[in-house]
Amino acid sequence: MLKHLRSVVVGAAMLTMASAIAGQPKTVMLDVDGMTCEACPLTVKKALKRLNGVVEVDTKYEGKGIGWAKVTYDPDKTKLDDLTFATTEAGYPSKVHKN
Repeated sequence: MLKHLRSVVVGAAMLTMASAIAGQPKTVMLDVDGMTCEACPLTVKKALKRLNGVVEVDTKYEGKGIGWAKVTYDPDKTKLDDLTFATTEAGYPSKVHKN
């Protein structure tokens, strides 16, 4: 029992260390084209959440084929190109929002 407890504690400590080593999350806004209804943002959100390193996604359809996605991700696990590729593959091309 003590041996099992010790391995659980060591495992938890290693997980905490791995979390501390992971990159600082970044947030990016994507302009998403091709949205035509209120269901489209759900498809975009699902495509982005499938990516390793994506922490949080918020999406919205603005009307007239335009929408956006706000994505928080770990840059050590996924890249901006991965995000835009995922939305494009889902049928909604996107690009990083320019201020």
